Formats: sequence, C-alpha cells, structure tokens
Amino acid sequence: MSTIGIRLRTPGARLRARGLVWLVARQHRAALWAGLAVVVAIAAYIVWQRAEMVGYIRAHDIQGCADLNAGALCRGREISPQEGTNPTAEAFRHLLDTYRTPLLNTGRLLIALPALIGVFIGAPLFARELETGTHQVVWTQSVGRTRWLIAKLALPLAAVTAGTAVLAALYTWWWRAARAQFQDIAWGTAAPFDATGPAAVALTPLAFLLGAAAGLLLRRTVAAMVVTLGATAGAQYGLDALRPHLMTPRTVGSALSADTPPQIYFNAWRGMGNGYLTRSGEKIPLESCSSAVGAGWERCFARLGATGRWYEELHPASHYWPMQWMQAGICLAAAAALAALCVWWIGRRRA
Repeated sequence: MSTIGIRLRTPGARLRARGLVWLVARQHRAALWAGLAVVVAIAAYIVWQRAEMVGYIRAHDIQGCADLNAGALCRGREISPQEGTNPTAEAFRHLLDTYRTPLLNTGRLLIALPALIGVFIGAPLFARELETGTHQVVWTQSVGRTRWLIAKLALPLAAVTAGTAVLAALYTWWWRAARAQFQDIAWGTAAPFDATGPAAVALTPLAFLLGAAAGLLLRRTVAAMVVTLGATAGAQYGLDALRPHLMTPRTVGSALSADTPPQIYFNAWRGMGNGYLTRSGEKIPLESCSSAVGAGWERCFARLGATGRWYEELHPASHYWPMQWMQAGICLAAAAALAALCVWWIGRRRA
C-alpha cells in the first residue's frame, strides 16, 4: 500500500490523493462538511448582528454612550435608561435590551466549541479505531505508527483550528465595536476573553489534543469523551482563575489621584481588590473587616490604621492583548506537551 502516493487512474484523469492523506480526509469528510456549515452559520450571524448594532448606534447618534450599571454616561451627562421621554435614554435602553444578550450568548457558544471539538472529534479520533481494532489493518501495511498518528492528527487539527480562528476574529471584531457601550461587561471575564483573540484560537488545539490523548490512553470512546469533557472544563476553569495573575494589576485610588489619569478606568477590568490605605501607604483590603457590622466596621479599620484614603486594583485596557498572548502561550505549550505524549505513547505500544 502506498502511504502518500498520487496516482493517475487513466491517462488524462485528474490526480487523486492516496494513502494516509486520502484515508483521513475520507474518514472525516462528513465531520469536515458539518464543521464548515457550523462555521459559516455562526460567522454569518456575527456579521449580521454587528452590522445591525453598529447601524443602530449610528442612526441614533449614541456612539459616545457607555453603560454604567444602573445608568449611562452619554456625552458627559448621566442618564437613566428609565427616562422614557429622553430620546437618547430610550435609544440606549433599546441598545442594551436588543444587542447585549446576543453578544454574550455568542461568546458563551464560542467558549463551548473547544469542549465540543475535544469530545466529539478529538476523543473518538483514536479511541474508536483502537476499540474496534481497525488500526491494525493500517499498521500491517507500510505505514509506521508514528506516521499514522501524525496524519490522523494533522488534518482535523488544522481544520478545527482554522475554523476557530475565523470565528474568533469575527467575534473580536464585533466585541471591539460594542465594548465602549457595554462597560459593565469586563473584558477579563470568560465571555468575551475566552472567545476573542489568540486565547480563543489556542484553546481549540488544547481541547482537541486532550481528547486525542484520552482516546489513545483509554482506548474506549465513551470513557475518553467523558474524561475529555471534564479535562477541558477543568482547563478552562483553571485559566479563568489564573488570568487575573498573569500581569500585576494597576493600583489607583484617592492617594494617587494626582498621577492617575481618568482614562485608566475606561474599559478597565476592575474588581481585583480594593480597600483603604494606612498613613504609610500599606493596603488594607475590605475583606479584612468583612465580619464586622454597623459601627464595628469603622472601628475595625481604625484599629488596623486605615485612613480615609482608598485604593483599587484593576487591569487597564492596555493589559488585554499581553494577557491574550500569555494565555494563548500556556494553551499551546500544553497542547504541544500532549502531542509529544501521543507520539511517545504510540511508539511504545505493542499492539
């Protein structure tokens, strides 16, 4: 059996790929077409939603409005979405009600895609063949085990990564147009962070290789799918917990007001920590007196040496891209380790 060859069936006939390339493509052609259809459908939805949202913002001239939880700031004036008689407030309320939920739900869908890829594409990739024994047919030919493994991994991995990259780029495009209006959605939360930029793309090969490694080690399709789902969910949870610590937060507060520009709060990821400062500038987190109630709250902070000066720790918008690349690097390093594990394991198997 030729492992890669290209053969002409008859003179003048078109070239047909044979061997591993043809075999892997034929095995996964249904999944590849289905995946392409999913990517096209989601991409079309994102483009449509963004066009509708941007068109509405421009038509109602609310480009300068930003969501501030209970109200909104529009051209320097604070307004309330409940001000129905105010055209600007009415337009901004409609913007929130109509476009905020689709933006978040699409992000959550893109976050779930790597797990689905790992469970339904990565896990059965080797487990099904090892479970049924069909791999031995290929191994008895002139195909080495390592070459078989690499060929099995390469095409699906390239396809799912390319599809995810397209969707992540489109969703990033949508999010960048919406983030100024939806200030209450912190960019460091799972949606949108895990659905945008290189972090979203790098999570796909990690989930896929988690599934492939589970199938290779367990040799049972259902068991590999269950383990992959748990491992991918655990990886995503761990990344979310690690993310605030990828870079040192910026400290702002009343004691630093002279050298803290107001722009630092725009599109900032807040909530890293806050509290009061002592006279020497030491930080006293609010959690230090979380058990105190009423007047005991003030006495607790006074006992700790707190003054009226407060502080807050946050990640400014300038941290977004560095943290994206850091998380992507972690995912790709883990994926490379899993690929190396698969190559090492297949080389030491006896059958």
